Amino acid sequence: MTGILQIKNEKYYCVLDFKDEFGKRKRKWISTGLPAKGNKRKATEILNKIMAEYEAKETQPNTDDILFTDYLMQWLEKKKNKVELITWEGYNSQVRCHIYPYFKAKKLKLSEIKPIHIATFYENEFKSGRADGKGGLSLRSIKILSFIIKQVLDEAVFCELILRNPALKVPLPKKDEKDSKSIFLDVKKANELLKLFRNHHLQPLIYTTLFYGLRRSEVLGLKWDAVDFKNNTLEIKHTVVKHTTIVAKDKTKTAAGKRKYALLPEIKEVLLELKKDAQNNKKLFGKEYKNTGYIFVWPDGHPYRPDYITREFQKVLTKNNFPKMRFHDLRHSCASILYDKGWELKDIQTWLGHADIETTADVYTHISNTRKNNMAKDIQHTFVM
Repeated sequence: MTGILQIKNEKYYCVLDFKDEFGKRKRKWISTGLPAKGNKRKATEILNKIMAEYEAKETQPNTDDILFTDYLMQWLEKKKNKVELITWEGYNSQVRCHIYPYFKAKKLKLSEIKPIHIATFYENEFKSGRADGKGGLSLRSIKILSFIIKQVLDEAVFCELILRNPALKVPLPKKDEKDSKSIFLDVKKANELLKLFRNHHLQPLIYTTLFYGLRRSEVLGLKWDAVDFKNNTLEIKHTVVKHTTIVAKDKTKTAAGKRKYALLPEIKEVLLELKKDAQNNKKLFGKEYKNTGYIFVWPDGHPYRPDYITREFQKVLTKNNFPKMRFHDLRHSCASILYDKGWELKDIQTWLGHADIETTADVYTHISNTRKNNMAKDIQHTFVM
């Protein structure tokens, strides 16, 4: 749209030039009511105001026509420059793989979305949402989908496109306790796992992860400048994460995630050995050595990729017929072992770098259940009738 001032019958008119819904050029004359003499500045202000109003009308979507999926994709595009790349890639993946295909088939308009539509979507994904067709998504994945849908509809409410957010009170599917995928190794099993990685290049990384209960992003983000061999401290302050793109950043998942540990004697010995290896490799590879400052790297200095760690971890477990578990379960196992040693959940929260005690309690509820089972066995046959 363009606009100019024209004088007609000694008065200023705003002349707007635009395309109609069929793509044809149209011209619209709007009187300012101002005499031409001495009013050019005021007439220009009126022209700018009228053009702004018309442009706003043109860009404002019609809620009677816009599909929920179209608005969803508009939201996704706007988010691209408002959140970190790794976060946006997560949104993009969930939207394109799950939310968009499901609602595209329904052909629902934004104004037609009801709580029942969203609840049915959650149940569908929970039962049969996996891309490989082998069952449903985890409750954690459903929570992510719910978070995205609520954000999209919150924005629609803010823009006055809908009156209320229909997703706000929609309950998530209930998780069956037997479907819990978290694995908690005890000391014996953890040491058995470590033996599987004896002489494997990932053993130092797994050893460090188990002792400190680190996230994958945290152990891969460890750099030599985070280790103080003189004062015996190890600091978590840098992370390496991946969704589609690998992103390294000088911050942790949460503020609580940035923490400093005592450098355990066992870990100090491992790190000093790795440092010696790195110095030898620098001489061996010369200019070809990639000096990134990371601790856990290939011989030529290139850091391990996050997805490589996951694949190689699973490969070794499968090869040795070890019970299936995720790399993240090493973190769970650290917490479980600390709890068995008598530490309270508040202490474990600080060790793991959880932002709040609820997160620690939710994730490790099973630990209490195990204790209760042991108590039941211990107290049986104590009393006689």
